[in-house]
Amino acid sequence: MRLRLGQSVQATDGEFGEVGDIIVDPVRRTVTHLVVQPHRRHYQARLVPIALVSVEDDTAMVNLDGAGLRHLQRVSDSEFTRLGEPIDVGPEWDIGTEDVVSMPSMDAEYGMWSYDDRVTVNYDRIPRGECEIRRSSAVLSADDHEVGTVEGFLADDEHLAGVVVRTGRPGLRHFVVVPIDSVARVRNDLITLTVDEAAFGALPFTDDVLGQHHSPSRLTGLEHRAARALRSIAARLGRGERSS
Repeated sequence: MRLRLGQSVQATDGEFGEVGDIIVDPVRRTVTHLVVQPHRRHYQARLVPIALVSVEDDTAMVNLDGAGLRHLQRVSDSEFTRLGEPIDVGPEWDIGTEDVVSMPSMDAEYGMWSYDDRVTVNYDRIPRGECEIRRSSAVLSADDHEVGTVEGFLADDEHLAGVVVRTGRPGLRHFVVVPIDSVARVRNDLITLTVDEAAFGALPFTDDVLGQHHSPSRLTGLEHRAARALRSIAARLGRGERSS
């Protein structure tokens, strides 16, 4: 089963949205839930047990209709609280990914912007003891270098078989499959590998590991120009010419 962040989600009565995040049991190395949301509306995301999901032609099929999906547990929440103050989500839940928003305020007497210790925390509520991975989740090598971000997972039923890492600079981005045996730890928003940066760089890469073709047409104009320039320089160097 190929699970991709951003993957299309289909309910029994039609399209519902996309896979926003993936919930993992870090001890058993299994996928337990998908965070499914209408396109770009994470505040409406729902927690879908993996037992309800199958994958067909790069689409996550959920064995519920749209109304049934909307009755599942809501994931996203927010709280206005003091910086560092714990948020109580109840005994059955943990906080998964979170983003802290600090808003400045104007000092009326001195006309200066200032910050207090009250912030808005946007967070996801997930089952206790589990971890949440999103597309921006970092992948660290064993020697603490960020080598990329998570693109998705390969799974044998719910058991993880590998992590798909998006890596490389604009115009040279590609995907590397890291076997699950080379994963040291899975935590909220972070995966740490057992291999160092050099060993990761030696892993083979592919453009179609998750059942979709990442063709050059999906690059931005800037990425196109950068890629063309690099290819031109490489060709000239291969002919023994100097770049001017």
